[in-house]
Amino acid sequence: MANFNKYILLAILSLLMIGCSSDDSTSPTGGGDAPVATDISVTAAVDVINWTTMEDLVQQVNDAIVFNNGRAQESELIKTIEIASDNSEATGTIAFTDAAASSFHDLNVTNNSVSILLVEGGSGRGATVLTANGPGDTYDLISSVLSPGSDPVEVPDCGHTEFGEHIDEIFDEELNTNVFRFVLHTDIDDDRCQRQDRQRNEIKTFSPSPDFLLGVEGETVEYTWMFKMDEGFQGSPNFTHFHQLKSVGDVNVAVPMITFTARGSSDMMELRYAELDRQVTVHEESLDLFRGNWVQVVERVTYSNPGNYEVTMSYLDGTPIFEFSDSEINAWRDGADFIRPKWGIYRSLENAQDLRDEFVLYNNFSIEEL
Repeated sequence: MANFNKYILLAILSLLMIGCSSDDSTSPTGGGDAPVATDISVTAAVDVINWTTMEDLVQQVNDAIVFNNGRAQESELIKTIEIASDNSEATGTIAFTDAAASSFHDLNVTNNSVSILLVEGGSGRGATVLTANGPGDTYDLISSVLSPGSDPVEVPDCGHTEFGEHIDEIFDEELNTNVFRFVLHTDIDDDRCQRQDRQRNEIKTFSPSPDFLLGVEGETVEYTWMFKMDEGFQGSPNFTHFHQLKSVGDVNVAVPMITFTARGSSDMMELRYAELDRQVTVHEESLDLFRGNWVQVVERVTYSNPGNYEVTMSYLDGTPIFEFSDSEINAWRDGADFIRPKWGIYRSLENAQDLRDEFVLYNNFSIEEL
C-alpha cells in the first residue's frame, strides 16, 4: 500500500451542540434507538489530473473532490484528502467519527472513497465526470462540474415551486448507488415559465463552461452516461428529447446537430442528425428495448468536416441495443464557435393527452477530449 502525505485534512470538528436549543430537529442523532439511515459519500469531478507544480496539484485535487454529508453533521464525520508520497494518486475518504458510528447506518459504503490518477507534466485533463453523491445540493453539484460559478440547469421550478427541485438524487437499489432523477409533471410544468407548449428539464455545458467541456473544430470528444426510463414510459408523438449536441454560433444554431428522441407515435428511440437546418432520422430502435432498463451510452465525435460520429447504447452486461457510426459525417458547421451537450427530458405538450408524469434516471456523465 502506498504511503500518503496528508496535504489536506478536514479534521474532526468539535461538537457544538452544547448550549443549543433542545428543539433542534435537524440533528439525526437525537437519542433515537435505531441508527439513522443515510448515505455519506465522496466523488471526483475528474479521474485524471495533469499537474506541473505542487501548488497546482493540491489546488486541482481540492477542487476535484466533493464530499456529501448525507444526514450527518460536519462534527460527526472525518473527511480526508491524501496525496501519495510518489504523487501518483490522490484519494478522498469519508467516515463517521467513533462517537457517531453507532448512530448511523450508511446505505452505501462503496462510495466512501474515491481515487484520482495524478500525472506530472502530462497532457490532457482526462475525463470530467458528474456523478450523484446523495440527496441535497443537487444543483450546486451539477454547476460545480459543468459550469462552476454559473447555472447550467434548465428546470421548470419557477412555475411549480411547491414541488421543489425537478432534478434531485435518489438511491437506486439496482446500481447500489445514488443517481440523478429528472422529473416532469404533464399538467403543471412548462419551459422555464417562458413557453407553455413544451416542457424542459435539462442540464448542459455552455459558453461560461470551461473550454475543455466544449467541443471545437479538430477535437475528438467522448461523452458517456447512463440513463433509465420507467417501464411505463410514454413518449410524445411530437418529440421527447433525452440528449442533444448543439452547434453554437452558426446560422442554424436553433437546430441541434444530434438528438436522441423517444417518438411516441412510432414507439421508437430515434437518432436524429442535422447537417444544417433540417433533421433526419439516421437510426432507430424499439423503445421496448429501453423501458425499465439501465442503459450505458458511449458517444464519440470528431468535430470536423468530414468528421466522425459513433454511438453505442448497451445494457449493463455489455449487450448492445443501439449502434450507429458514420466516418464521413459533417460534424462541424461553418461559423460555429463550439459544440455543447445537453441531457434530460425536453418534450412537446401539443398532444398532452398522450403523456403522463415522467421521471428519467441518469448518472455518471462524462466528457473527455481525446
